[in-house]
Amino acid sequence: MVKKLFDYRQLGFKAGLEIHQELNLNNKLFCKCPNILQRGEPDFIIKRFFRPVMGEMGEFDKAMLTEYEKNKTVVYEGFYQSTCTYELDETPPTQINEEAVETGLTLTLLLKGTPVDELHVCRKNYLDGSVTCGFQRTVIIGLNGAVPIENKIVPITSISIEEDAARKISEENGVIRYRLDRLGIPLIELVTAPVLEHPEEIYEAAYRIGLLLRATGKAKRGIGTIRQDINLSIEGGARVELKGVQKLEWINRLVEAEIQRQLSLIDIKNTLLERKGSPETLVFNPVNLSKIFEKTKCKLVSNSLKQGKQVLGIRLPYFKGLLGRKIQLEKSFGFEIADKVNAITGLKGIIHSDEQLSKYGFEEHEIGEVKLTLGLNSEDAFALVIGELEKANKAVKIIVERCRLAYTGVPLETRRVLEDGSSRFEREIHGGARLYPDTDTPPLKISVDQINSIQRSLPPYPWETEKIYSEKYSLPIKVVRELILEDKIDLFIEIVDRLSIDPVLVSKTLIETMKALQRENPKFKEISDDKIFEIFKTLKTGRIAKEAVEDVMRILGSDENITLDVALEKLGLREITVEELDEIIRVCVEDNLKLIKEKRERAFTPLMGEVMKKVRGRIDGRIVSEHLKRELNRIGGE
Repeated sequence: MVKKLFDYRQLGFKAGLEIHQELNLNNKLFCKCPNILQRGEPDFIIKRFFRPVMGEMGEFDKAMLTEYEKNKTVVYEGFYQSTCTYELDETPPTQINEEAVETGLTLTLLLKGTPVDELHVCRKNYLDGSVTCGFQRTVIIGLNGAVPIENKIVPITSISIEEDAARKISEENGVIRYRLDRLGIPLIELVTAPVLEHPEEIYEAAYRIGLLLRATGKAKRGIGTIRQDINLSIEGGARVELKGVQKLEWINRLVEAEIQRQLSLIDIKNTLLERKGSPETLVFNPVNLSKIFEKTKCKLVSNSLKQGKQVLGIRLPYFKGLLGRKIQLEKSFGFEIADKVNAITGLKGIIHSDEQLSKYGFEEHEIGEVKLTLGLNSEDAFALVIGELEKANKAVKIIVERCRLAYTGVPLETRRVLEDGSSRFEREIHGGARLYPDTDTPPLKISVDQINSIQRSLPPYPWETEKIYSEKYSLPIKVVRELILEDKIDLFIEIVDRLSIDPVLVSKTLIETMKALQRENPKFKEISDDKIFEIFKTLKTGRIAKEAVEDVMRILGSDENITLDVALEKLGLREITVEELDEIIRVCVEDNLKLIKEKRERAFTPLMGEVMKKVRGRIDGRIVSEHLKRELNRIGGE
């Protein structure tokens, strides 16, 4: 069990999941382009700019406006093999991929949901550039499903089929590069109700849903093919979407870090109210402070001023001591504000009064003059922004708006997760005005016969299969689960069933040994299933001993082009013949006749150790044992 740092029930914690799984089908969702990712240089590039559009209700989506403020240029990289005029938004979509529809219906029935009787494609607005037309086509295929976890049934509110977005290649100097090969790849989107009450439940729900997706037989494997988003909140906080959870083992620390962030933001809100502050005290009135720093020793500022940039300052009433307060891991509230400034404007950061300003090279008289010019009171803070005037003004506006939001506690945000457990601002949470019907695709009827046909061929529930594997191979369910999570269960079964090798040895090798080698060498490359099978096949024939398996894997993981024979040669594990073994044993026995005479049958263990020093990894220990016993019997019989 994962150790709880919080009393989640007392906090009023609740969470829901959004899971996106790419499907391994031949074609994309709305065109006939192949479902593949490309390598190498693109065949062509296209540059575009985006602007927000009103939704059907005559409103702009707030998140779209935030993206528009970033003023990014988008460059698309295309390939003739996997990109057509549909991905370029030059032609309308073709009919929806029927195999994707069948997969969506299969998942709906596995979740005991209700399939819709007619599919209606909708458009979901995006303005981050990842979709060329500015919207993603999505279609709800099932409603009101459920997945059982321990002591709870988790409702599934919707199951949808949609097209994946283009994949981001880089972002630099206001230019985002996307590759169009992923755009349009079919994926399943699944949304749970917000009924999950602690990280273990989130983990279990995500794991079981992942199993069901794999049970369809159409789920892609590998990093990036499944993406989990966690929507969570606590009492007094707000809904925050943690986006891009790649691994289930991240869930616990991500949730804990976000709860700590929300608690800290609530505490900041309460402090502001205790100081009798209000959002109205925060006014957008940036002051140009460049003259104060004309002779500054701060290199950051002096170099920027030489480049024609400006230093703008803003008074933040009642915020003294709050900008430096740690809110998530070691990251401060000031850091969070600077992160939002960076995400929208591209400016690298801000300088604020809660920092140790001497580290920048500022002198006391400069800071004193800043405070005097801005008119700071005893409970006030200030922030400085350095940049071109237009960007600097936009940055100050963001600072003021974010500080106003501090009076509400936790703002509604989508945050990109990081491996250390923290998260960073990505965008405002999208509103409902972004979804509207697609006029390019006709409705598609789902027949009762189609539903009945899929119902008859549903696979068994994976968690029941877990128990079967656990009993069959005498392994704890925890080990079986880890094999499944690491995508090694099929390889495990093949090795154990075909080669009759100890399941414990195989599972430890595939999980523990592999992880140990990856920790030992961050550049350790994934060893193909075929090579791992060959290692165990070589072990089965007696050519190597089990003690040599880790060393062989270490070499194979150093270079994906190395063959098993080359690895064995590098280790000096040339296979020895039975005749060579017998000669080694004979010499060892002759050298230890006195020991044999003194200890008799007890001499076997030390002699076995001596022989194994010379042959370990080159022949199976069982064969060595048999031949040594035979030689000792012969000596004893003479």
